Amino acid sequence: MKKLVALFLSLAMLLSIGGALADPIRIGIVTPDADHGFTGESVAHARAEIEAQVAAMGAENLEYKYEVGGEAAKQIAAIETILTWDPDVIVLWPLEGEQLRNAAHAIVDADVGLVIYDRLIDGFEGMAAEIMGDNETIGNWMGKYLLEYFKEDLEAGETVKYLLFIGDSSTVSIQRTKGMVDMINESPYAAQFEQVQEAFQTDWSNAKSQEMLENWLNTSDVADIADLDFICTHDDEIVDGLTIALDNFTGEHNIRLITSVGGRRETLATYDDQEIDLVTYFFSPSFIREAIRLGIAYAQGETYQGQEISGQLFLIPSIEIDRSSADAFRESVEFIERYSLDN
Repeated sequence: MKKLVALFLSLAMLLSIGGALADPIRIGIVTPDADHGFTGESVAHARAEIEAQVAAMGAENLEYKYEVGGEAAKQIAAIETILTWDPDVIVLWPLEGEQLRNAAHAIVDADVGLVIYDRLIDGFEGMAAEIMGDNETIGNWMGKYLLEYFKEDLEAGETVKYLLFIGDSSTVSIQRTKGMVDMINESPYAAQFEQVQEAFQTDWSNAKSQEMLENWLNTSDVADIADLDFICTHDDEIVDGLTIALDNFTGEHNIRLITSVGGRRETLATYDDQEIDLVTYFFSPSFIREAIRLGIAYAQGETYQGQEISGQLFLIPSIEIDRSSADAFRESVEFIERYSLDN
């Protein structure tokens, strides 16, 4: 009997040691490189999230490599470096999806899970999952807000004129614009919305946005400026640049509304006291935390948001914020998490 007990205890010890020696999960993370602005905040949130996950799971159970690249070639090199480390999953935030297509295929071909964040690769197949803010719904909400905001003008048969300041040529900008235009086009008032200038591509830069609007204001007819009803943008930092341009403008304008995406506290604070109204849609640098959580769930063979992870697109919901709801938003868990790194 003593021999059987000793054998049982030995087997139990071996099983315990075997479990302790199980290979840790390995996750690679590749993002753009930045130390300021939306991308800089995102990088900070990504680093904070993976460190929090290591602390929670234990360094013996979770290992990671974090690489950044300020251009496509550097992101491709980062992916190649991580693949030599034999990861279980790579979370990729591509600068431009099309330029990263071959590198993304290399991840899939190496039988490594791929989670694509924020900027999608059109028509790509074989990834573990995609995850991003719900850009098209944001655009839909924006279009709906515009229809309600200008309801009296539209019902009176008036034309609503606007400028469009997009971020870049990525799927993010395409989806936000499409969502807004689709909603307007489904209404009886589609013909009454007039974009008076080809869209300005800002590259998400407040300085570039400021320069573009200043040039337009300084070269346009007085009547065209007076007829402008609103400005549509894709990001609060773009709004910051436009605000400076409008503050510096010595002529007259009748802009009533600026639409945006972000929910930045600085932009919201600026428009607490502005005569121009602002509506913006929550889109946070902290969203990248969800991409990392999704990647870890995939590597562990777990579900995410109650779903099996099988190549689908997960959308992170937004919040509409205007003058009437800004104070409530500042008390929300979403706002608190976004600015949690300040504490």
